[in-house]
Amino acid sequence: PVAAHAASAAGRRSSLPLVRTLSAAYVLLIDGIPLLLLIFLVFLVLPQIGISLPILASAALILTIYYSSRLSLILDGYFLSPEKTKGGFPLSLIPQLTNEFNGMIKDTTIISTAGFVHDVMWRAKDIGRAEFKILEAMLVATLVYLILITSISLSAKALTRKLKDSKSDSDGSEVSLG
Repeated sequence: PVAAHAASAAGRRSSLPLVRTLSAAYVLLIDGIPLLLLIFLVFLVLPQIGISLPILASAALILTIYYSSRLSLILDGYFLSPEKTKGGFPLSLIPQLTNEFNGMIKDTTIISTAGFVHDVMWRAKDIGRAEFKILEAMLVATLVYLILITSISLSAKALTRKLKDSKSDSDGSEVSLG
């Protein structure tokens, strides 16, 4: 997935007009359709034209397509920034990338709501209905997501602090990862 994001962002900066145009059109197209529509296109339309993928591969494809356009815009901004020319990793990207990753995890609930993938939310709903304990099941699902998202966010903050502490330049905007 990361390669798709980087390729889309790099394509928008290509010196080849065709590559630049295709990359820009891809981002425009994907940003112009809702995630739910993309879910139905992959799960319902692709099999009709003879492309059948395993369920988890379909879910991964959907999230890769959807988030590659979003992340390419973030990376595109980085490619245009003066920080890029310094050769380091801009700390300003970490919160943005963390936010997108957290959004991707949350968006798995949309895929499960459509009925194609059974994630935490789907399982909580299913168990809650079977046991007549919807409230308890939804509270457990909420707790699972809170723990997951909070862990990722806190880890990203710790990484940012660590990188700032070990920065190689004097302005603090980027660090060398090599």
